Amino acid sequence: MGKSINRAYLMHKDHIIIDLEIDESGGIKVLHFNPTEKNHIPLGGQMNNMKLHDWWNDRSTPKTRQGAKKALNRLGYSSTQNMLVDNLALSLTDCYWIKPFDLDVSWDDVNLFDNKFEDYFGTYTFNASEKKHINNKTRFSPATSQGEVQKKWCIDNNNNRFMIKGNYGDNYQQSINEVFTSNIYDTLGFKNYTKYSLTNIITHDNNPGLGCSCDCFCNNNTELISAWEVLQTTKYRMNESLYYPFRDACINLGVKKEDFDFFISYEIMIDFLISNTDRHMNNIAILRDPDTLKIKGMAPIFDNGNSMFFKDTIGTLKKPLRDLKTHSFIESEKKLLKYVTDRNIIDINKLNNFNFDIYKKDIPERLERIPYIKKHFEQKLYLLDEFQHGKDIWKYNI
Repeated sequence: MGKSINRAYLMHKDHIIIDLEIDESGGIKVLHFNPTEKNHIPLGGQMNNMKLHDWWNDRSTPKTRQGAKKALNRLGYSSTQNMLVDNLALSLTDCYWIKPFDLDVSWDDVNLFDNKFEDYFGTYTFNASEKKHINNKTRFSPATSQGEVQKKWCIDNNNNRFMIKGNYGDNYQQSINEVFTSNIYDTLGFKNYTKYSLTNIITHDNNPGLGCSCDCFCNNNTELISAWEVLQTTKYRMNESLYYPFRDACINLGVKKEDFDFFISYEIMIDFLISNTDRHMNNIAILRDPDTLKIKGMAPIFDNGNSMFFKDTIGTLKKPLRDLKTHSFIESEKKLLKYVTDRNIIDINKLNNFNFDIYKKDIPERLERIPYIKKHFEQKLYLLDEFQHGKDIWKYNI
């Protein structure tokens, strides 16, 4: 763990935005805003100081991340917030960071898109007993990824950044789901998605296992802004659907209406097909140019692992298909289909007799699940066909 940081600037690349005081727990106190750089304040924190604190608190890796406690102990941190501060709040999804008053560095010196790093925390969340030489650790590491599943950022031989993800429990279905969904988007010819591949990992008990990996789609010229951040730019009621506030905010920021409608319609229908229950507001995003601050469009669809009934027991899978609760704009997956503006943008005929062999890569104890998840998938495909032929399937009892 590095030297304690008490005073720092919140930076956007080399733009000085805010003079901060940082307490021992990693919390911030705003001392002074730079009036000439107000447009560079994080989108999620522009409305008021409370939202800025929420943006900061949401930046650190969740303490509920699998393996986080052991990884923090191994690295000598008391919390993920302390780890965030010690690593200058650097991220591989945007260009924000903190610059301590006594550190003479620039964005070029520290950013993770260009400089080498070693993600020790990510490595230890997979396996805390991994033999890594911490004394030789790189200057700064990523400390901002979201989600509770283990994640690790890496650099390949061509200097490309990529992420490795794990799974809940001892099975590999979440990773398999990611690749299965990638295959769906690829088969349909849809381009704006994050492609996942299966990769070997070492699990907490030192055994080989399967995870998945994907390339980083952000860089020095492109940063991600989550739907949660976008929603902080507008007023909405917590008990109402988040769809229209998010849609209006995106359009106000510069996303083209037709692009938004096409993208979200596609995502909603595929999420329905794969029974994705986790399209919450940190799993939808837009992209922005960090220099011009102009919106580039919707971020590639990512994080599809919590799908295909991955938590269901074999007994539950044998029961009839049911309407699932989702973490999304609203709770009912079938009622989300009301927001689809063009029912026919997907040629679902391309998905008939879709290949399920990839699920044979899961642990042997779960192979009996395959016929049942395939049956539910085919039922969902039938319902989407009904939907495309004008049936309002949210009125069906499923």
